[in-house]
Amino acid sequence: MILNHAIGMLFRPDAEWASIKQEKPTPIAVYSLYILILAAIGPVCAYYGTVEMGWSIGDRIIKLTPDSAMLLVILTYLAILAGSFALSYGIDWMANTFGAEHEQNGNNAVALVAYSLTPMYVAGLTLLYPDPWINAMILLAAASYGAFLMWKGVPVVMGMSKEQSMVYCGAILTLALVLLVSTLATTGLLWNFGFGPTFIET
Repeated sequence: MILNHAIGMLFRPDAEWASIKQEKPTPIAVYSLYILILAAIGPVCAYYGTVEMGWSIGDRIIKLTPDSAMLLVILTYLAILAGSFALSYGIDWMANTFGAEHEQNGNNAVALVAYSLTPMYVAGLTLLYPDPWINAMILLAAASYGAFLMWKGVPVVMGMSKEQSMVYCGAILTLALVLLVSTLATTGLLWNFGFGPTFIET
């Protein structure tokens, strides 16, 4: 089952990448059985954390209203799905330029993105307890491990030498940063148009 790769990615990435390369999962299978499921972990946990737990500030507890949190959860989930698609599309588009294997359905690129993001998906569990510093440190560690997984996976999944893959990985990470900045800018615009959070004090 595709979801079994989540555990493998966290603890035995080399063997898991080889297994994924052999399976050649289709983009539809990866999206429907992996990305759509695991990408929901962070938003769902964030909803519970911000509505039920909240943030402690002195003797006060600050929470989000359920409606506000739900709207942000939906937007965040859609942003994760869109970002995953955009990154995989960019990786596939750059494949020929860097001498990587290019397949018509883009399954190599989709698999690379989906499984490399596994630590970020799983790290969403920390949002059950919304402590900004703890959340930031864990998510940063997860992002770093995700970059490591991508570095390990590019030569295998994209059929490249390790020397070639270093340059390719640099281009991929640059694209990921551009997408992140674009997402943050879009978030700022949405907040200005009234889609920002609504807080309550308890």
